[in-house]
Amino acid sequence: MTTRKPVDLVFVHGLFSSPSTWQPFVDLIQGDAELASFVSVHTFRYESPPIRVRIDRRIAEVDDIADRLWTYYENELRDAASIVFVTHSQGGLVVQRLLARQVWRGRADKLSRIKNIVMFACPNSGAEFLLSVRRFTFFASRNPQERQLRPFDRAVMEAQETVVRAVVQAQGVSKIECFIPLASYGGVSDRIAPPIVTSMPFSSNGVVDGDHFSIIKPTDRETSQYRIVRRALLGAGEPEQPPASSSDTSSEWQVRASVTPPYGRRDTPLQGRASLMRSIESPNPLRRVHVLAGLGGSGKSRLALEIAHRAEATGCRVWWVPVTRINSCMRAVAVRLGAPEVEIERAWVGSASATDLVWRLLNSQEDPWLLVFDNADDPGHLAPYDGPVSDGSGWLREPTIAKGKVLVTSRDRNESTWGTWSAVHHVSPLQESDGAAVLLDRLRPEVSGRSFEEARKLSAVLGGLPLALRAAADYINDVNTKKIWGSDSAGIRDLATYRAEARRRLESTTNSDSGDLNESLGLEMEHVFGLSLELLTERGVTLAPRLLKLFACLNIAPIPYHVLLRQDVVAESPLFHGSSLKQRIAALGGLADLGLVEPHVLPDVNDEELAQVLSLHPLAHGVLRQDKEVKQRHLDYYGLNVQMLLAMTKGLDPDYPESWVMWNVLAPHAVSLVPATLLQGTWPRDRQVTASALELARLTARYLIVTGLLGPAQDLIDSLISQCHLFGLDRDDREILALRHEEGRIALDRGEPKAAEEKLRQVIAGRTQILGEDHADTLASRHKFAKAILEQGRWAEAEPLLRSIVNAENSVRGPEHADTMVVRHSLARAILNLGRAAEAEQMIREVLDIRRRIWSPTTPETLFVRRTLAKSLAEQGKDAEAEAEARDAIREAGDRWHAPAVMHLRYILAVALVHQGKEAAAITDLSQLLVDRIKALGPDHPETERTRVLLAQARGIPPDQTDGSSRQPGAAARQAPMPRTTAEDSPVVLPTD
Repeated sequence: MTTRKPVDLVFVHGLFSSPSTWQPFVDLIQGDAELASFVSVHTFRYESPPIRVRIDRRIAEVDDIADRLWTYYENELRDAASIVFVTHSQGGLVVQRLLARQVWRGRADKLSRIKNIVMFACPNSGAEFLLSVRRFTFFASRNPQERQLRPFDRAVMEAQETVVRAVVQAQGVSKIECFIPLASYGGVSDRIAPPIVTSMPFSSNGVVDGDHFSIIKPTDRETSQYRIVRRALLGAGEPEQPPASSSDTSSEWQVRASVTPPYGRRDTPLQGRASLMRSIESPNPLRRVHVLAGLGGSGKSRLALEIAHRAEATGCRVWWVPVTRINSCMRAVAVRLGAPEVEIERAWVGSASATDLVWRLLNSQEDPWLLVFDNADDPGHLAPYDGPVSDGSGWLREPTIAKGKVLVTSRDRNESTWGTWSAVHHVSPLQESDGAAVLLDRLRPEVSGRSFEEARKLSAVLGGLPLALRAAADYINDVNTKKIWGSDSAGIRDLATYRAEARRRLESTTNSDSGDLNESLGLEMEHVFGLSLELLTERGVTLAPRLLKLFACLNIAPIPYHVLLRQDVVAESPLFHGSSLKQRIAALGGLADLGLVEPHVLPDVNDEELAQVLSLHPLAHGVLRQDKEVKQRHLDYYGLNVQMLLAMTKGLDPDYPESWVMWNVLAPHAVSLVPATLLQGTWPRDRQVTASALELARLTARYLIVTGLLGPAQDLIDSLISQCHLFGLDRDDREILALRHEEGRIALDRGEPKAAEEKLRQVIAGRTQILGEDHADTLASRHKFAKAILEQGRWAEAEPLLRSIVNAENSVRGPEHADTMVVRHSLARAILNLGRAAEAEQMIREVLDIRRRIWSPTTPETLFVRRTLAKSLAEQGKDAEAEAEARDAIREAGDRWHAPAVMHLRYILAVALVHQGKEAAAITDLSQLLVDRIKALGPDHPETERTRVLLAQARGIPPDQTDGSSRQPGAAARQAPMPRTTAEDSPVVLPTD
């Protein structure tokens, strides 16, 4: 373990409080073995009574308390080499006053033993809570400590101005300045000193859980407040680096702060940015400030470097300023612009404005110049002291001369951040072909498999992110030069093998094997996303990191964020407990500003909320699923996604077309989410999450079946049934029986009635034992079982089974229930195939009358009923009526020509046309129907074969030549008359039970 320096931690309490308020922190620190080994805890006490009764005593003012703390610092802490202050409320003002008073006295160098300051709920711009009450309360009006808590107290503002200039923005240690890291945190539910108050005027700030009092009462070591303090202590305990030998301040600026562009990074050609460069380099007197904004790793700095290099080649002066070192670098710019040293010194000690000095010099230049601010991820670093960067009076300003230009790189692409005088350019990931060029430029010539197509495929997997592309190429180069040779690298030596392994790891939600590939790709991407999320947290958008991780657990398909986040289960989740929809949407806005999500609107979706979707960069899905918090809180993240999707399905019957728009958006996420929730990893199980995930799977399978997507439905169902032991269930448990029922439906729709019969027989046995013979679920399986018999042409056997089920459904769910209607329809089909067409017609018309009264005429089951009605008419020789019925039903179905129910109607229409001798029309319709059925069902499905046979009959082709190869029209179908009753009826693809 690293040996750390001793650190003295000093807690400073707030108004009307005492050291005892810090006890939760003290207990946790003393119980933390690592901290206890080098941290000594102190609680500074000062008197803060609401009122003094004795007339011979007064209440100390904040200056008095600050001087008392200085005495404590100089005496009780005289042997402490590293000190960390942690304050609450007024305690933060006390420490700020201590710092300012020592600077004013020319003793700033004596503050160098303070290594960090963390302030919680500090009323930096005053506490307005109950201000009117406090102001006119007798004791408060006479309490000097309370008076300085009032908004914008002059003494407080003067101290803060000094602290910002001489402590937070200090560049070294001298009599008049001493750099000390200082951060201010507000409580998300604090009304006394809300975050907007605590964040002023410091750029390093954030928001944590809690109100004004609970903010300093962490319950465990995972609480954000404790982690913040712990990080500060660990940093203070790090061994110091040797100090710089030079004591000459001005020389140190010039040595340490280089503003020369880092042209060494131009190690490969820039790809895919030609149009962006043209828009920036073209003369435009209205736009002299350009912001390159985009996701971390998207190549913003590389693009800016190319622009700088080309500008310098034309004789332009160029300065490159990393925003993380803006004060020292801008001082170096002032030196290069020829500012006298005395003016520079005055500006940088606060006697004049440094920003005004530099910009006065820039705007007086005769030669063209380019100033680059690199990595301005927090625009506040470029802003004036008392306003946003868009004010244009901080380090970032609009040049007043045409020869001057400013370039900024940032993750923040919100145009309102930068002001109307700036042009914001989105730096998006590269197109696949440009990404391929980056890979090939960077790969060593001896690497095998260097084809453009393989590079393009890998670029697609990595989402065109330049940082990831460079990491991939470097990894492959290192493997081929034997720099890397680990357990997972031996087989990854080219673009194809890297792509396969990257895809596997990015799509996996389990713990990926540790190895060099993770280090070359995963760690780079963790850094990309991690920095952006830290920035949002610092800005107070505390919900954003968890929202991004939550959505990363879903599919890469468009995510209907608005519908998902409005569900009540979100606020009930421990991840977002108590949050409002407005807060959650605002957090997504922060993610969008940094390019972490891309909001867009789905076309052709009338539901305004459903149409609002977002997409994540493909790498975000893979990397953030491997995030430590996501792994540790798998049930919270994946469970909430399951609950949100399941809540979306409320009232959305997957059998009805009216709900298909929603299901079309929802299903891709459910298909990937449920297996990831239940089948991957070794985390503890939760019965409620398991039950919700299985119900979501069942409903999703029904939607997939009803829309003819049998393959995805089969994959989803099979994986859950075969591995149900992984989530603690057995094949005969109720939830798995429900999935096995859907498995039987899939077999029916695939034209495998015999297999369906056997599967459903077992489901009936299980459901009867658990639920009883006449339970609704058991009846549903009995109906499917009877249909399996029906589809095998065993109509006489199916009829009594269906009659018994109709009687049971009438008793259990009523004669007009949707499921009762479906069984009555099946019974009518059995009667039709037994040659009793008139009886079947009467039954079908009764069912259809009820369906038209209760349900939409375009529901799949209604269309199937009309198909059976048309068939019963055709069987009775009423071909014109059958044609009219089929045509009307197809017309009502609209443009859903490829829906299974509509294809059945198209088939019956062709039958009616052939019976009437309208072979030409029948051939035209059947030719297209055959193509559609091959696409939907495959060339060997019974329905496909039946269509092929009917087409051949319409063309007059003998039965032994109906292999589908002949396309020449033959004699009229009347020469080979088609029987009114075929060998078997068409299977009903879309049942509703």
